[in-house]
Amino acid sequence: MDTNLEICSYADGNLTGGAAVDSAARAHMDETGEKNYAKAVEAVIAHARESVAGDVKEYKNRVRSYQSHFKITEAEARKRVSAHDPRMKALESDPMGPIIVPGIQAPPSKADITVPAWTPPIHEPIAIIQIANLVFGLPKDEFMYITVDQANEAARPYREVLDRARGDKMDYYARTGISVLGLHGFSSENYAAGFRWAVQKYPDLAAGYATGRMTAQAWRELLPQMLIND
Repeated sequence: MDTNLEICSYADGNLTGGAAVDSAARAHMDETGEKNYAKAVEAVIAHARESVAGDVKEYKNRVRSYQSHFKITEAEARKRVSAHDPRMKALESDPMGPIIVPGIQAPPSKADITVPAWTPPIHEPIAIIQIANLVFGLPKDEFMYITVDQANEAARPYREVLDRARGDKMDYYARTGISVLGLHGFSSENYAAGFRWAVQKYPDLAAGYATGRMTAQAWRELLPQMLIND
């Protein structure tokens, strides 16, 4: 585990991380001339919390986004977020570490369990999940945004997957349109009407579906939880 996460975990009541706290506190005393060990411990804990704040915020946002977008439990969302981003792995393996409220201890660990690789249910749009995993792992700016050039370059080797993802999303929006328009039953006529609604509602994604080019807005329409700049 990352040293800062170990320190935060220890500060929040877990039994691990004591050695990391002690080492960091003594290093802090040597570097600053602090004579009070307790104050040194407080300083390194504060520094550790500040250092992981960005990752913690990103992790929590990703988990919520995955829950909402893929209609899955929080536990499953944690697994998926951590699976494609090594920086998130430590947070998934100890989710009650740095993100718990100070003063509330995390439950003790009981056992190490090997979790088999997750296989998406066949009704879920697998291509969208693959593309989401790809772009959510890209480096972000200080405000947690990526650029459209980053997304397009990352997806370039996976054009067929992106094509399927765009098709799946437009199909989803078409079915949504059938409901919004108040049409009863699924038929070719109703689907056509729903698809026309989707094209009007999500023109950038529709254009990308037709031409293969993705603007920043098209990415947002494909993955609404995505933070992306032009």
